[in-house]
Amino acid sequence: MSDNTLQARTLQARPSNRLPYAIAIAIFLLLPWLPVNGFYIFLAQTFFYTAIAVTGLNLLLGLSGQMSIGQAGFYALGAYGSALTSLKLGWPVPLSITFGVLIAAIGGGLVGVFALRTRGLYLAMTTLAVGYILDIVGQRWISLTGGAMGLSGVPSLDLGFPKMSATVFFYVSGASLIIVQLLADFINQSRLGRNLRAIRESEVFAASVGVDVSLWKAAIFAFAAALAGLGGAFFAHQSGYVGSDAFSVRLSIALLIATVVGGLGTKTGPLLGTLILMAIVEVIADIHKYGLLIYGSILLIVLLALPKGAAGLISSLALRFKGGTSLNGTSANAAASELAPATSKTGALPMQQGGNTSLSIQGISKSYSGLKAVDQVSVEVKPNTIHGLIGPNGAGKSTIINMIAGIYRADEGSIHLGDLDLSSLDIAKRANLGLARTFQNLQLIEGVSVLDNVLLGVAHKHSYGKDFVTFMAGGELEGDERKEAFAILEFFGLAQFADRLPTQLPYGHRKLIELARAIAQRPKMLLLDEPIAGMNTQEAKAIAQVIRKLREHGITILLVEHNMEFVMSVCDTISVLNFGKLIACGTPAEIQNNPEVIEAYLGTGAKK
Repeated sequence: MSDNTLQARTLQARPSNRLPYAIAIAIFLLLPWLPVNGFYIFLAQTFFYTAIAVTGLNLLLGLSGQMSIGQAGFYALGAYGSALTSLKLGWPVPLSITFGVLIAAIGGGLVGVFALRTRGLYLAMTTLAVGYILDIVGQRWISLTGGAMGLSGVPSLDLGFPKMSATVFFYVSGASLIIVQLLADFINQSRLGRNLRAIRESEVFAASVGVDVSLWKAAIFAFAAALAGLGGAFFAHQSGYVGSDAFSVRLSIALLIATVVGGLGTKTGPLLGTLILMAIVEVIADIHKYGLLIYGSILLIVLLALPKGAAGLISSLALRFKGGTSLNGTSANAAASELAPATSKTGALPMQQGGNTSLSIQGISKSYSGLKAVDQVSVEVKPNTIHGLIGPNGAGKSTIINMIAGIYRADEGSIHLGDLDLSSLDIAKRANLGLARTFQNLQLIEGVSVLDNVLLGVAHKHSYGKDFVTFMAGGELEGDERKEAFAILEFFGLAQFADRLPTQLPYGHRKLIELARAIAQRPKMLLLDEPIAGMNTQEAKAIAQVIRKLREHGITILLVEHNMEFVMSVCDTISVLNFGKLIACGTPAEIQNNPEVIEAYLGTGAKK
């Protein structure tokens, strides 16, 4: 296959499939006029607003990896906010629903901000506590919420057509679900989804490609809460009654079950999960008191037996039915076995890199519990050079790399990138100023293609609004960015793997993909943390060839590596650490012949 054909296949405009939307619109336009029992219209309405709430949780948990067991609280905020303003203040129902959504979003944003330092089980417990608090407020603030008696007489959503209120509600809630589904699909396919998946993989990794993790976590929390609030508002106006018993932890568990059963992070998961949840509710209606036990059992079974949920199961069956084809039409099992070690091309990089920037480290120190890991180290990395940082295990190499990247703050000293003082800046700000890095342990998003991984480093060239217009028009998102990412893959000799998943490729290829993503950031300074760790000799030589080629293209590199043959072959200058102190700095020849270095690290056999 020629390069032009490969690029055309990978980058061709691939309009989003609009057939499911067309079918959904046709069904919900026609259903109220068909001779069906009104109960089924009611069930369809319930499905619409429940799926909206589940979609929000799916984005929160499935994409960003943030667990929330307090969605019932935001659901309640939307319900009470809309019910109270329409019932007691006489607001128009559409305005009341908007208010309820806004209140839920604010609540979610606040929880997101306060929960930034927690994750995993601690975050889950925090959100559970928030849900309990809001549930208790609903029960105890009787003058506002009616307590256990609740609020009755909540006006219906009829838009001025009271005799057709059920039909109007059906259309509005159904249209809202379609809009939410479009937004969710856009988030999944765009840079928004990649950033959220990067956060799920590792917050440090996400920050290293310029993502403001705190802002994004608070924003996705607010968005998920807003969708839960919209579901709650619709619930209030459908039932005409809002009582605190409807918003217990049981509702949060039900929404979580729908999300997990449907398939975390999938496009169709919320819809499938909501259908399954509603079926479960109907089945256990007669044994309601065992509901939490049944919900918990179902959740446990799904997590153990179907970790990818119903959507994943359907996808796997479809893949098997088609003969096990992978992203590019070849057998997924054969894909990994047929690969040979990659070699970089000899052509130029497709874009101008930062270049001509120095890195100045002056007297930095770092202590842990009184133990100095780094002690008054100063290093000067000259522009357009490869500078090695070596030393025995525990010498402080990784600590220095992490201080440069912003993961750790130096106790004293300064770090300058050119004329910019980085000392007080966080990881994302340093990345956006031109500091890119790779990691000792691979940091790739496994669930998206190789091309999408490289896209994570490419600067976003358009507004998200323009991207959404392109998406709605059925065009290819981020066309210019995709071409740039593909050109970088061509430079690294990886273009033929652009539409495969990283997990389908050998370890050496994945190392190159991570390096390609770092280069896509157009770095002024590139930090390589053990770039050939875990590689065989042939793969290490390929990486060495790539690193030299990057220097020829004006990229300044600071690398940490234990393989002395590799370091001596690629570096222009080498700094040596021992017990946190800098003991030598010079050319490879000077370092090889330095008695102090030989004694501390290289050993007597290293001198030739």
